[in-house]
Amino acid sequence: MLPAAAGATPQLQPGTVAGELILKLQPGASLTEAGRALGTDVDVLNALLRSSGASGAQELGAKSNTYRVRVGASTNIGRLIAALAHQPGVAYAEANHMRTAMRAPNDPVITQQWALRDIHAYEAWDITTGGNITIALLDTGVSRSHPDLSGKLLQGYDFYNNDNDPSDDEGHGTYTAGVAAASSDNGTGIAGICWGCKILPVKVLGSRGQGDDATIAQGIRWAVDQGSRIISMSLGGPEDTDVMREAVQYAHDRNALIIAASGNGQAEGNAPNYPAAYPSVLAVSATNSNDGVTGFSTTGSFVDIAAPGVGLWSTIWRPDQGDSYGVENGTSASCPHVAGAAALALTLRPELNADQLAELLELGADDQGAPGKDPEYGYGRLNLLRTVQLAADPNILGRSAIQGVVTGGQNGQPTTVSLSSGQQAQPDGTGFYRFDNLPAGAYTVTVSGAGGVANAQQAWLSGTPLSVATLNFSFAPDASQSFAPVGTPSDGAAYFPETGHTLRGTFLNYWNKHGGLPIFGYPTSEEFTERGEDGRDYTVQYFERHRFELHPENAPPYNVLLSRLGDAILQLGGRSWYDFPKTAAKPGCVFFEATGHSLCEPFLSYWRTHGLELDGRAGKTYAESLALFGAPISEPQVETLSDGQSYIVQWFERARFESHGDAGVLLGLLSNELTGARGWRR
Repeated sequence: MLPAAAGATPQLQPGTVAGELILKLQPGASLTEAGRALGTDVDVLNALLRSSGASGAQELGAKSNTYRVRVGASTNIGRLIAALAHQPGVAYAEANHMRTAMRAPNDPVITQQWALRDIHAYEAWDITTGGNITIALLDTGVSRSHPDLSGKLLQGYDFYNNDNDPSDDEGHGTYTAGVAAASSDNGTGIAGICWGCKILPVKVLGSRGQGDDATIAQGIRWAVDQGSRIISMSLGGPEDTDVMREAVQYAHDRNALIIAASGNGQAEGNAPNYPAAYPSVLAVSATNSNDGVTGFSTTGSFVDIAAPGVGLWSTIWRPDQGDSYGVENGTSASCPHVAGAAALALTLRPELNADQLAELLELGADDQGAPGKDPEYGYGRLNLLRTVQLAADPNILGRSAIQGVVTGGQNGQPTTVSLSSGQQAQPDGTGFYRFDNLPAGAYTVTVSGAGGVANAQQAWLSGTPLSVATLNFSFAPDASQSFAPVGTPSDGAAYFPETGHTLRGTFLNYWNKHGGLPIFGYPTSEEFTERGEDGRDYTVQYFERHRFELHPENAPPYNVLLSRLGDAILQLGGRSWYDFPKTAAKPGCVFFEATGHSLCEPFLSYWRTHGLELDGRAGKTYAESLALFGAPISEPQVETLSDGQSYIVQWFERARFESHGDAGVLLGLLSNELTGARGWRR
């Protein structure tokens, strides 16, 4: 037995599955059904699996290379995961967490189906009652015998029991199915939101309303592979896991919109609920008949929209009563309202992609609470009529905008802002410009005038009015000439033939003292003058991983400042760290309250042992590490980088950490990515 995987007492986190873990392997490695690794350099990996009593592995979706691994009952899961994480060929290893149906206790009912009036369903049905759209329902299954559902169900699958019978054995799934798409105008029972839609039952929760991440991830991938464009998930839990994050991304990459309950945990700490809190998931909170957000509904910046969730009638199946009708409360009830609305919109506009569909639902919502998007209602309470009206508008995908401010022009001479699509505009007296009524697509924006040519910037628009890109520009001379290689200097400056650039003076001293080649990389430009975001000109120099900015007014080492390249690269890719799901403090990790993220191994050790030299003493303090890298602005996540390989990465204000197996932690070449995108170097 290897000590890393052994332990007299298994140490399980609360809410995890005993005797199981989830293991994702890098391309080139795989697991057999018996739990043995195949590929190169997997001897230690196999030894760890054998020592843990691994008895089987199940791939969580074709070609996912992600496995549910069964291990011995006495295995210390925590130690095994820590040991596996450092092995060649392993992308990540983690516990198999449980998720729970998002239902709250019943309250007294005053009226029946009050929500249909609240969200203007009757008027919306005058426009459409739905078409041949499938809503994949990941839940406890659905009763096939229920008279309001029997004609609406496609052949689904039971991933909880691994068979072809996704019948309900708890009742929760039958309830949510009725809210979304019960048969209507049939003289019996209740009315679902999307009359014409089909339900694909995907059973991922058992008879107690619980299921694990491995099962749910399989269900998501399978539903997407069956062609489902809408996935309704009235379930969740507080853990942000790699396997769940990847399954959600799999759906988004294939144009499927996941709609999920925000959770019922407001009174229990109001922690973010996953999968709802992932950026590409439409998170739904619950409202009452007075349009107030309920006291149980989990709220937070991740909430996108609200929908009725109290005292709602729907189809019911109970083990002791069979099929009937009844009332439930919870964000579980809110979620299928929005899923049904999405199906109505998709009936009218099947060409909508997942992001456009989400934005139509948000645009159509009745703004409640604080003006604009807020942590309780998101963009507002669902309005079914307004949603289908927007979907029916032939011009709805031609109303995006690009705007911003141009600073640093020369001698008051006019400047021109140009779009790659041909439009041009001149900024007003304050430097503000705006282009309206832009259709979906990618745009390049450039600014030209007497001050030179400002950096070109890119934006992608969805076409809806919610898609507004803000691009600010500051004039500076053309910097590309400073990236052309130079010859060997005659003044004694350091020369780097690898890139053909020199390093001298203050920047050379700073480079040598604070990390040199491993931290900053080779210089990729000469020193030149660049205008900063504050409109002032600075002497700067670019390196493979960083940008130095000279501030002679400050005492060393603050006379050289490092740019927030981590933040800049995310923005360049259309991402914002503000939208990344936050976490709570974790054992053995350092939590950064300012950004809401934790720093754990293996990245924690690297962060702690590197930093600027501020105090002249051996070792690195918290302040010295913070000064070099900044705070984390994401959790560790799997990303495919420019080499086509997938790595666990974590973003920081001024860096990106990458886990490269035996090679350890490497820093991303963020400056190269930035200058390449600007066209300064190839």
